[in-house]
Amino acid sequence: MHIILQTINQNINRIDCDSMVKKHLYLFVLIGMLVFFGCSKEEQFKTHEFKLSKNSINVNYTAGFENIYFYADQTITWTATYSADWLSVLPTSGTDGTTLRVAWEENTTAADREATIMISEGQKQLTLSVKQGQKPAELLSSRAIYGNVIKGERDSVEFVFDRPVGKVYVGSNSEFYEIDEQVEKMDDEGLRWRLPLKVSKQGDDIDLSVSYWSVCDWKEHKKGLTVPFYQRKFLITQEHGWITYSTLSLDKQSIWIATDNWEPEQRRLVQLSLDDMKEMKSVKMPYAATHLCMNPYNGLLYVMGNQDYFCVVDPAKGEIVKTVQIVETSPYAHPQYPTNYASEVAFTKDGFGILRLISDGSTGMEWRYIDSANDDKITLSGYDWTEYEFEHLYVNYDGSRIYASLYPNRYSPLVWVNRQNQKPVEVNVSASFQSDKYYAGGNLMDLQMSPFANKAYICTAPGSECVVTLEPLSYSEVLEMEARNSKCAWDWNVSERDYVYQVCSLDGGLELYDMTDGRGIFGTYHRFIGNDEAKNCYFLPATDELVVTSYDGVWVLDAAAMKAKKL
Repeated sequence: MHIILQTINQNINRIDCDSMVKKHLYLFVLIGMLVFFGCSKEEQFKTHEFKLSKNSINVNYTAGFENIYFYADQTITWTATYSADWLSVLPTSGTDGTTLRVAWEENTTAADREATIMISEGQKQLTLSVKQGQKPAELLSSRAIYGNVIKGERDSVEFVFDRPVGKVYVGSNSEFYEIDEQVEKMDDEGLRWRLPLKVSKQGDDIDLSVSYWSVCDWKEHKKGLTVPFYQRKFLITQEHGWITYSTLSLDKQSIWIATDNWEPEQRRLVQLSLDDMKEMKSVKMPYAATHLCMNPYNGLLYVMGNQDYFCVVDPAKGEIVKTVQIVETSPYAHPQYPTNYASEVAFTKDGFGILRLISDGSTGMEWRYIDSANDDKITLSGYDWTEYEFEHLYVNYDGSRIYASLYPNRYSPLVWVNRQNQKPVEVNVSASFQSDKYYAGGNLMDLQMSPFANKAYICTAPGSECVVTLEPLSYSEVLEMEARNSKCAWDWNVSERDYVYQVCSLDGGLELYDMTDGRGIFGTYHRFIGNDEAKNCYFLPATDELVVTSYDGVWVLDAAAMKAKKL
């Protein structure tokens, strides 16, 4: 350093300036040298600095963001990039320190994931790692599964998760269901679970509280849900009152229900779409309907109500288009109880019909002809009330005949008529159905005609059912079942077998019979809200479903699932 000072002094002396300037110049150089040689090597070559307030972020599966502070000790030019499309950062470049907004999307995958954000300035780089946990298991779906009591199978509820779960517990406050405590795993992965039901009444919703433990985090997750044992339903409101009768539209796309109410002005006909159970039309009625009939000849709806007149409704317009008065008293009627109250009607496809009348205050019955091809003209039958006393009317599979059961129906005699044969043709159905199982004192609960041939499913109480082939007369094997308050429907999609569905209001049973063999092949239970009384039962061939109307509503059930559970 001494040699350096000597050299500097000699050079300063050569400068052409006064002595005072030389002294100040010498002093300035000396101070600079002292500062330089007095610093450490690191300090002599120090560069600028930049850093992040944290180097890693750990988050759960939900979407979110976090602000990270980026520090720089002087003006620099930097850029930010990231390694995954579920991650982002703002801003992505700058020339100074700033706050970085780091955002991430929801992790919907079944695995944890990690990505990085890189802050670069020249060759220097900072890295921020973002680790996101996987989404816990989610209950994807739940559905009711029919058991088959004939095979000893219980009804159950199936739960499907999107990823494995380790435990499942289910509770319910429903008065119609008894919950089994044991929820069964249906596969090795733990994706499908099954809850057997000790007692199930499928006409009602079942409200469940499901608790499960996701394998990824082993934390309890809860979900409340409602499981129906039906496809669709329509429930009667207080405004509607209650259902008295129903009938399908000719195209089987909708159903007409007749409602009664304590307020007479609220009595209506309501058309419901069977696709979504939405109300399509409403017709105010002057009486409570007791029977509905779709006339295949003119497409009009005939509404009986135990009055001395009846109304005809145009389904397309949704309004009453005609009122027909019963004005003539028959000389063939009961002498004490003249029958002039319209109770039931049925039509063949050419417009020929039978109108059944009842009397006020007795069970006396009478029937007359009605001709829709002649402006619904009504004419007397010409038969004494004691000779042919029709109880109920049924139309055969091709709309060519009207069958009637006779009263009293102890032996279930049948007759048929049509335009060409207006005198009743008797079908001598045996009192025993060719079986000693039949109880001769039983009452006819329901009779339904086959959709394929002149066959009738006859259901009596207290307990016999059979299929009668009417031409030539023959019988299926007779079942011995409790059938009181039953309603029945044939399966239109199974032509090679005599499949019949039967809903019994007495014990809530729903059965599917293969009457070709005379045996039950499926059975379960149903409860239809409030009052168990089933009003009507229909089969929908297009959707393979069963429609049941009751006092409280309309239910669409999965007939295909019932057939899949057969023996």
